Amino acid sequence: MDIYSSVIDNKNKLEADFLDCSDFLLRECKVNGTDCIVCVLDGMVDSLQLSHMIMNPILNYSGDEKTNAELFETLKLSVVNSLELSEVTTFEDVHFFLSSGFAIVFIDGVSKCLSLGIQGFSRRQTDEPPTEAAVKGAKECFTETLNDNKAIIRRRIKTPNLKLKQLKIGEETKTSVIIAYISGVADETLISDVEKRITEAPIKNLQDFGELSSFLDSEINSYFSAVGNTERPDTLCSKLLEGRVAVMMDGSPFAVYVPYLFTDSFSTVDDYDDLPFYATLNRLLKYFAFIMSIALPGFYVATGTFHQELIPTSLMFTIASAEATTPFTLMQEALIVLVLYEIMREAGLRLPKMIGHAVSIIGALVIGDAVVNAGLVGTPMLVVIAVTAIASYVIYPLYESISVLRILFIILGGFTGIYGIVLGTCIICVNIVALNPYGVPYSAPVSPLNAKSIGDIFYRESWRKLAKRKVRIQNLRGADID
Repeated sequence: MDIYSSVIDNKNKLEADFLDCSDFLLRECKVNGTDCIVCVLDGMVDSLQLSHMIMNPILNYSGDEKTNAELFETLKLSVVNSLELSEVTTFEDVHFFLSSGFAIVFIDGVSKCLSLGIQGFSRRQTDEPPTEAAVKGAKECFTETLNDNKAIIRRRIKTPNLKLKQLKIGEETKTSVIIAYISGVADETLISDVEKRITEAPIKNLQDFGELSSFLDSEINSYFSAVGNTERPDTLCSKLLEGRVAVMMDGSPFAVYVPYLFTDSFSTVDDYDDLPFYATLNRLLKYFAFIMSIALPGFYVATGTFHQELIPTSLMFTIASAEATTPFTLMQEALIVLVLYEIMREAGLRLPKMIGHAVSIIGALVIGDAVVNAGLVGTPMLVVIAVTAIASYVIYPLYESISVLRILFIILGGFTGIYGIVLGTCIICVNIVALNPYGVPYSAPVSPLNAKSIGDIFYRESWRKLAKRKVRIQNLRGADID
């Protein structure tokens, strides 16, 4: 709806729109003898800036303008003070700017208004990333304030080629969303594809990054996500420099980026700060932990149920003696222990920190010891699940996928033995290779194999070699971004 030329009509419209909104503040005044109104939302603006930059200049101004339109232009150009200044012609934009910490100024006889940025709402300070901690890396993370996040990225990539394109998503929320990329590095097709998916997404109320991720992800059903997320500015900047496109939204401390590769889950910030041989060891441990966290419980159930000949005799006697007193099969034991573990994990996450620690202690010491002594679960099974649970945290970005696949492998191993484990492994590999949402294979650079990029996948080369490489995601073998 367009703005009225009458300041009284605009006032009545805004008061009706913000009925029963105690934080809506409207001030009637005169500027050079012409009726004027200034409106803000309390708590969203800086009161000191509002007084010194807007109210005082308006109330103290005296000029010789002949028309209200000339007065409006004079206010815009030389009276009010704000770098974030724009003309607004619709009430929809007025509502958006008010909710974003802007002051709105109406002049009688002019069918448009001025929006002036004087944000003063509370915000969280940049702190150490809670989910992506690094021993030697930077100790800063994104916050819930979009402007702060843009500044953090701009401080790291000091070039005008860094583009931050802003959109409004959501019919009700009008959430600000930023598409970040480096012009000349990111492929234009990739940029337009990301923007198209966001703008055409049927999102009415955007509240968190997970809602956007669903529309940016691959259309092929998979246990793995082809959309990466991070709360570390250094990680995101490195992805942008590789030609990827990031999406950030107001109200979320996480940024998502595409294309996301399967191998990205196994690299951390510390890998590039440590010595090459130590970083290589850690990376190989991550791959081993991933395999073990998925397949170990299922393999244990399969061998203990169908393929006892594969187990050493001494270990077989230990397992047999432990399972002799339990009323459940190996598959049932594994599922019971995993379900108990997931319950205790979820309880520890959702409860307050002090109580969460108590839950962990009770779960590990009391319940774990009790189920073994009661003869409900064998000690070897408890050890296997505990090792698997710890290993799954080594690759935290894939934890959700690992949790589901681990249960499926237990069921396959319990009903079909090792043959089911092999079949499940083949299905997972095929599913990983099949993902190609943005023209870049999810399995790249392993499949199709790109020998030049392997130096930063299974092992880490020295910076003398890495610094000479010009990595662009669209140049990987098998990529078909046009």
